[in-house]
Amino acid sequence: MAIYHPPKPIQNNQAPVLTADLAYEGHGKCGNTRILSSVNGKFSEEEQITFDSETEGNGNAWRMDVIHTGLSSVNKDDCPCSFGGGIEKFSANNISDLDCKAITKIPILQPFTIMADITNVVLNVNMPFLVVVLYMDCEQS
Repeated sequence: MAIYHPPKPIQNNQAPVLTADLAYEGHGKCGNTRILSSVNGKFSEEEQITFDSETEGNGNAWRMDVIHTGLSSVNKDDCPCSFGGGIEKFSANNISDLDCKAITKIPILQPFTIMADITNVVLNVNMPFLVVVLYMDCEQS
């Protein structure tokens, strides 16, 4: 861990950010992390592609990072192909159903992060190139 050097003197507008930073470090971050992957396509096991907070019992995920989105052709002259991954189901308590469905309608071609009260994620096995990390059971800082 990096050595902590607060600015001197600490200004009123910096104090809340620094306090939250220190609290986050002190709480030990997140207790559980899940990695979902659809790289095996239709041969993926259900627990490999599915997160359901009710079934797992470790609370809702608060953050989802897409860390791998697909493959691209080595020889761009033969095939300018890009194979993206996809999300089949996504639901979160603080995002509307319409907005949750929007993420399921497109191929995912670049990494991104969603911070929400995530209750359910199912990866699409027909677009088998996705790896996501879900963080749950986190201490509030």
